[in-house]
Amino acid sequence: MKHRVLHIIRPSDIEVVMSHSKNISKSLVYEFLKDWLGNGLLLSTGAHWHKRRKILTPAFHFNILKNFLTVMDEKNRELVSLLKEKKGAAVDIVPIISDFTLFTICETAMGTKLDNDQSEATVAYKDAIVHIGLLILIRVTKIWMWTEFVFKNTATGKQFYKILDTVRSFADNVIKDRKAQFKQNKIAEVSADTDVGTKRRLAMLDLLLEAEGKGEIDIEGIRDEVNTFMFEGHDTTAIAITFGLMLLADHEDVQDRIYWELQSVLNNTDRSPTMSDLADMKYMEAVIKEILRLYPSVPFIGRQIDEDFVLDGLLVKAGTTIDMHIYELHHREDLFPDAEAFKPERFLPGSELKHPFSYVPFSAGPRNCIGQRFAMQELKSAFCEIIRNFRLEPKVKGARPRVIADLVMRPVEPILIKFIPRK
Repeated sequence: MKHRVLHIIRPSDIEVVMSHSKNISKSLVYEFLKDWLGNGLLLSTGAHWHKRRKILTPAFHFNILKNFLTVMDEKNRELVSLLKEKKGAAVDIVPIISDFTLFTICETAMGTKLDNDQSEATVAYKDAIVHIGLLILIRVTKIWMWTEFVFKNTATGKQFYKILDTVRSFADNVIKDRKAQFKQNKIAEVSADTDVGTKRRLAMLDLLLEAEGKGEIDIEGIRDEVNTFMFEGHDTTAIAITFGLMLLADHEDVQDRIYWELQSVLNNTDRSPTMSDLADMKYMEAVIKEILRLYPSVPFIGRQIDEDFVLDGLLVKAGTTIDMHIYELHHREDLFPDAEAFKPERFLPGSELKHPFSYVPFSAGPRNCIGQRFAMQELKSAFCEIIRNFRLEPKVKGARPRVIADLVMRPVEPILIKFIPRK
């Protein structure tokens, strides 16, 4: 049996594929995520995807994100307190940042507070998210495991389904807790013109529970979306912050420039930045964009072609898989001279990309990342609070870990950083 796979790294080709209005189905490899993420927003297609996207889009309205900033500020301060306890010693930031982003996504999008919860269930969930991606990668690379019956009877398959039970149980408990609050009418709706702090925050999960009441989604659908956003909302952001702190630790001049921009925008006060303040931090935004260029959390995207189309004169037939290699795209020397260097100035106002689709860390087109504004807000606020409180130093100057790509890009070795409190 033949299966055509087309690999692309040209921005003009990526533009055509990402912008296509009908070829929006994810590739065959994503099918191996179905047991975990079901028909959630990441994996669904067609009318089902459009319906779910419509339900969930209000969860990322500007005013909702503005209310979420309060939670993010609280989590940032807790993270800073934890790092101060290390007293300048080199620490492996991977598990610390994973906790931080998990707590943040749970309290914002899910409305469930996990604060400092080191319960067995929470620890098991975080471990499971890492291991489940590696097990899926093993399955993808061993074609005999593609058949469900065979996979279930392998050691890898048995381990996968055991871990899957852990992930599902955690998500089910999150839904159960929020649903109990929702039924007791403790969650107030947030209107488009609500002022910050006048009503409770409306979580993404609340929108799903409202949709269930209207018959637009069932409990299985809610579980799919919760699993999808719990993974995408904490793991991808954790990876971005982790690699970002590594790069900042190696570039004291970039840290200094962020610090002075922050002091300027906040008028040398110690208050938390507002949405408007974050928007004014143009250098910070350029830094984050450069971090995501060098280390895109999702290094490749696959599409299954549902209808024939022409790509630069080549007829691409239905049934073909197209893999778009984001990491390789972002590292092309013709698009980003000195591509391996960390140069935030590439993205400062006035600088232009050589092609609008040469930089796509959040994908683009109709299937762009619904949570990209949430992610950028979390990244900006976290880096601001960390740089405001610490000077970052690497344990080993210039050290770069090996990376592996399962569901996201991950460092193979620990990333060790010293957080030196500012005077």
